[in-house]
Amino acid sequence: MLEDLQEQEKLSLNDYLAIVSKYKVLILVIALLIFFLSVVLTLLEKPKYTAKTILMFERVNTGSTFFPVTDPLGMEALLNNQTQILKSRSLMERVNLALKEDTILKQKGYTKVSASRQNLSISKIQDTYIIEVVYKTTDPFLAAYITNKIAREYYKMNLDAMRMTVSQVRIFLEEQLKKIETELNHSELLLRDYKKSNKISSLEDETKILINQVSQFETDYKGILLNIDTYTKQKEYLLRELDQTQKEMLENISSYRTNVMENIFAEISKLETDKAYFISQGYSNEHPKILEINSKIESLKNQLKDETEKSLKENTVPKNPLKYSGDIVQQIVEINNNISLLQAKAEALKKVIDVYNSRLENVPDQSIQLVRLERNAKVNEDIYLMLKRRYEEAKLQEVAEVGNVSIIDTAVVSKIPVSPKKEKNFLMGIILGIFFGITVAFILFFLDESIRTTEEVEHYTGEQILGIITYIGGNGRKDKSKGEKKVSEDEMIEKMRKKLIINMEPHAPIAEAYRSIRTQIKYRSKEGEKLVYVFTSSIPGEGKSTTISNLGITMANLGKKVVLIDADMRKPVIHKIFNVRNGIGLAHYINGKATFEEIKRDTEVDNLTVITYGTRPINPSELLENPKMKELLEICKNDYDYVLVDAPPVNVVTDPIVLANYADKLLWVVSPGKVKRKDLRHARKLLVPVKRKILGVILNSSKTEVSSYYSVYYKKYYGEGEL
Repeated sequence: MLEDLQEQEKLSLNDYLAIVSKYKVLILVIALLIFFLSVVLTLLEKPKYTAKTILMFERVNTGSTFFPVTDPLGMEALLNNQTQILKSRSLMERVNLALKEDTILKQKGYTKVSASRQNLSISKIQDTYIIEVVYKTTDPFLAAYITNKIAREYYKMNLDAMRMTVSQVRIFLEEQLKKIETELNHSELLLRDYKKSNKISSLEDETKILINQVSQFETDYKGILLNIDTYTKQKEYLLRELDQTQKEMLENISSYRTNVMENIFAEISKLETDKAYFISQGYSNEHPKILEINSKIESLKNQLKDETEKSLKENTVPKNPLKYSGDIVQQIVEINNNISLLQAKAEALKKVIDVYNSRLENVPDQSIQLVRLERNAKVNEDIYLMLKRRYEEAKLQEVAEVGNVSIIDTAVVSKIPVSPKKEKNFLMGIILGIFFGITVAFILFFLDESIRTTEEVEHYTGEQILGIITYIGGNGRKDKSKGEKKVSEDEMIEKMRKKLIINMEPHAPIAEAYRSIRTQIKYRSKEGEKLVYVFTSSIPGEGKSTTISNLGITMANLGKKVVLIDADMRKPVIHKIFNVRNGIGLAHYINGKATFEEIKRDTEVDNLTVITYGTRPINPSELLENPKMKELLEICKNDYDYVLVDAPPVNVVTDPIVLANYADKLLWVVSPGKVKRKDLRHARKLLVPVKRKILGVILNSSKTEVSSYYSVYYKKYYGEGEL
């Protein structure tokens, strides 16, 4: 079965080393070029300096002390948000404006100083609430000065944002306080006038207790409504900080609630209703039943917080927190949750108030109006006191607000540049140079279709190598001629004649190579068996005719009768190699125009006869398929010990396949200096029909590295002086 010819050969460590050795000059040149480039670029680069300041963040409420808004995503989200803000365009604009107006820089002679986000790097320190701010520039003083300016402007920006939220709450409370104060004065005036006109001093004790209770509930109820209004105002302020796209995204986030969250809201609403019922029945806030309900409500609120955090992280929090203006979205989501919880509590309290109002209806008619006036005055007074307290708290917090960031370390001037790192750059230049050099070498290696080793020959032909022919110059040394000039036919024939072993010393390496191949052929056939051997190659120019000629001479020197038939009718050269007359030859015999005796030609080599091609037919393949060709081979087998047939290259014509059908064995001549991998793959496919007749491959290695190995081997064996 034909092997997969596309399979890539496996390279060993020695193969890799051989590749590196082959391209060592190229690798060295590339390595030196890249190293030189790294040196030049390093020396031309201006030194750069860095300065670092350290910021620490604290987790604080982003609302007022009495309307807290927690961060549902925790410190990780907070740090991510602040990191993006530190890299923001708006902060850098503030920094550049401050640098432009800075008098210290002007006094030191600096003009047109500006900061760039490209030179700024922000990094979080793991498992801490600390962020490092590093700025890089070519001036060590400016590196430190700009770093500190960034930290200070960021601190101001953070403080302004924190105070603005509290200020909005304070302004709202101030407005509500004035409104309630007016209502309180009015209710007290009505109460006083009513008592005076009706000459009533006070209510009964039981009625007073009832009024105090309902007043407390109404105060709580109105306090909750006030909280809802406060949250709403705070939400409106936060919404103004978002653009239209962010508002649309926020609507999607706010409308998204998981089933778990809906169930929690429903359960809290039910518990608030139950609590209101028990209070309406006279249960105090310290009653075990009320305490149990309060505990459940707090537990559900914690669950709601966790579920909100989970929902935001998994479904709605963007990868770029700055797109949502820091913590604003998280704050609004939490505000919405708080409003929903307060609404549930307000509905429950409203039911309690309704119960107490129904009880007040049992008061005698003459006291009803007084009860109402007493209750309104009491409620307005309680609400006024509550607002007054919260307003004062808001004023204090507004003044005391310090933000949630602290500058731990300020930047200092460093005289040591951080770049360029000369030693590192030089080392990287060497490493990259060698790496790219080797990479280019391997690319050239794998793009090269040339056959380089005997293993590759065996791999692509699928056959064993019978022998390796190493051509050595007349002085016994390897021919080191570089390239091949285009020569005339006569010059080519002359070169082929020089390569005949009859023109070499008996112990020349090439003569020994042919004797070795002759021995391989002899011992691969039975004793006394006469066989026909067809010689072919993949492409022209692989030295097939020279190889068959030298093998014929070697066999004849052994005392065997050898006939060499020139069946390469398209490019016949055998008659020229042996310098014999062509005249009547193979074509005449097949066409019945000559006898066997007429086509034989003796050579100057004893026991070696050649049959020339005769004339060039129009279609050599059809001529060779003539039964007379088979007849001729049978005659030769009877009269000679070895019958050698010189066939054309198999990739060019089909003649070798035709001749192989008449022959007993086929020998495949391969010249690594000429043939490519694709040529061997194609030839192997064409030779599949006669694969069983292939005796092996003769490697004509005049231009491959194996040639060097065998030439050295022969020199060592016979001695340099004997060649």
